[in-house]
Amino acid sequence: MKYKYLTKAEDYAQNCRKSGLLANKAGFFRQSKITPKEYEAFVRTNPDEAALIDALFEDEALNADTKKLSATVLNLYMKCRFGYGEKEAETFTVESGHDEEDAE
Repeated sequence: MKYKYLTKAEDYAQNCRKSGLLANKAGFFRQSKITPKEYEAFVRTNPDEAALIDALFEDEALNADTKKLSATVLNLYMKCRFGYGEKEAETFTVESGHDEEDAE
């Protein structure tokens, strides 16, 4: 299968690694002269390739050289871009047969 943007995204990510920069979609769009509207249309027609591109940028962020990048900035990026962060605690109740005995 021939990909429209994946190879370009991989090349962009490799160049960013060499330069010590964090590869991200905004930079990729700018370098490749892709408008957000064009990419949005692409995602609708090519969801599998778009998922691979997202995975590429997520991997780049997870493996970023944290010596060159603020942990706070990286954390915020991961939360906003990839949904990382604290999940809301699920509520649950604990019932015990001892509670009924204690009530008597």
